Amino acid sequence: MRKSLLPIIALIIAITIQSCQKEKVINYPIPTTYNFTNADYSGQTYRLKMISEMVAEVKKASTGVPLDATKLKNMYSNTGSPFANDTLNTSGKQLKDKTFAVDQTTIETWIDSAVATSLTGATGSNGTAGVVTSGTSKYMLTAGGVDFKEAVEKHLQGALVYYQITAVYLSEDQVGPQVALADRQHHWDEAFGYFGVPTDYPTNTMGLLHLGKYANDRNLLLGNATAVMNAFLKGRAAIDNGDDETVTKQIAIIRENIELGVAGTAVHYINSALTNISDNAIRNHNLSEGYFLVKTLKYNPEKKATDTQIQTLLNYFGNNFYTISTPDLQAAKDIFSTIYGFDAVKDQL
Repeated sequence: MRKSLLPIIALIIAITIQSCQKEKVINYPIPTTYNFTNADYSGQTYRLKMISEMVAEVKKASTGVPLDATKLKNMYSNTGSPFANDTLNTSGKQLKDKTFAVDQTTIETWIDSAVATSLTGATGSNGTAGVVTSGTSKYMLTAGGVDFKEAVEKHLQGALVYYQITAVYLSEDQVGPQVALADRQHHWDEAFGYFGVPTDYPTNTMGLLHLGKYANDRNLLLGNATAVMNAFLKGRAAIDNGDDETVTKQIAIIRENIELGVAGTAVHYINSALTNISDNAIRNHNLSEGYFLVKTLKYNPEKKATDTQIQTLLNYFGNNFYTISTPDLQAAKDIFSTIYGFDAVKDQL
């Protein structure tokens, strides 16, 4: 053997050994459903149901029903038994204290604006807040075309649900190896509870809520929801078995794929807006969905999109959805493709 080949062979051997060392052998079972013995995420289930009921209340304005600011704010803080589902009233849980602090006032401001607009009974148009109609679809929009229902719903979905999963419950303080086992397990369960899928997802897709529903809607093309579910299962089993390295890897997988689902859904709504570009009601509703999903991305501490890219995307949506252009929406899609590698599927999302 020529001496000149020895360094190359040594390098190949070293790389092979390193690769083998990276392949961790899991010597404990990974369940296929989230039915761990002491799993408890009832508080998260209550809050997801509170969001659904609160958003349904805001949506009534699109049919001409005047909104009640006191009732909506009581629903937000769970004060004075505001929910039709009395289990939520007596749960001891609320939405407000789990919302990212800066956004609590923002949500209450949107509530006040929605109530004020609902009391006018106005028909909406460019420059006038009110109800805008397309066929049987009705949306109460701001003067600039933002759907009030989406503003409230997506703020709760982003500043509460997405924030609590990615930044709070999967943080080192909550599920790091220094945390007591029972607390660590419970915090992991709480993160899973906010995902809003059944314990046997994706075999069962009944009862999907909020982020879980959107994630599932993109799963066929992106595989994001299945990746998140598998990581939750693997991570919980790893916690139970003291496998900290695997826990860390699953946190990264969850954060990456839950972001992928939100980004993919934003592109989906951009596509819908492009399809309905001449329909003020449908286009603006779709743009509202996409705009607030873009804003959601900021809460993930390991987000792929930079703050600058997020702001650029928001700039393409602009301040008036009635005047948005097709080139601006196409440009936003291209940015998403650059960040997340959506080129092959961006028109199908």
